[in-house]
Amino acid sequence: MTVKTWNVCLIEPNKFEGQIMLDLLRHAGVERPKSFTDADDALDALTLYNANIVIASYEMAPLDGAGFTRAFRRNEKLANRRAAIFVTSAAFSRSMAEECRHAGANALIGKPISGKVLTATINKVLGHPRTFIDSQGYVGPCRRAGIVTAGPSKKRRQADDSLPSDASMLKQAVETLASAAAQFASDFSKRDACEAALRDVQAWAHAAGDGPLMRACAAFALQIGASKNLRPDAARAALDACVKGVADLAATPQGEAAKREALAETVRQAVGKAAMQRAA
Repeated sequence: MTVKTWNVCLIEPNKFEGQIMLDLLRHAGVERPKSFTDADDALDALTLYNANIVIASYEMAPLDGAGFTRAFRRNEKLANRRAAIFVTSAAFSRSMAEECRHAGANALIGKPISGKVLTATINKVLGHPRTFIDSQGYVGPCRRAGIVTAGPSKKRRQADDSLPSDASMLKQAVETLASAAAQFASDFSKRDACEAALRDVQAWAHAAGDGPLMRACAAFALQIGASKNLRPDAARAALDACVKGVADLAATPQGEAAKREALAETVRQAVGKAAMQRAA
């Protein structure tokens, strides 16, 4: 099955991670993938859209990726409930893999995801289709062969050719983000430029397998969305903390793992503090 025949439905609640996934799919040659942030909306659309590939984040609510897979497999109103299901997660574990296998998923892919890992995993599943079981107790591919698992190596992997990999390019992306964030802090109508700049940094983090930087970017993304509901001074303080944290992470060597984890946590705490001020 060629990439041109892939009808992909992506469900990713984090719109920034979703945009990166869409970019990876389009670069691979997927034409017009459909993307959703809400699982219920995706299920409604899938009653008409004949997807043969479904990529769903495990970190969804109220149903997680395994729960969504189970609901998908047992919904006879769907256009193609035999579609291959790939569950993505930032917290890859053996127990999660077993849970997804028994729910009817074809593969589990750990985040951050590179384009090469994504396409290779899809090709592996589609190239070796398993018997589809449709019984009262289980609906999905035959479980005897286990579940395909893939994801980032414990070692830092090389970036895809389609994404920036050089440290100087990361530095430039962070500088662009700092400038865009400063403009956004003074004028919330400039949100799009700030989000675009953040996606560039986030893409580098995905390609490099940089977990701390990815977590800092995810927190940064939440802050961008929440800033308009904060007092201007509180929003600026939180955005400044995000920019500083991302810049410090970019400048800190990968080998200094403890320091980098602490920097990522600093960004998360700054965003959490801002959220508490809004609640108050």
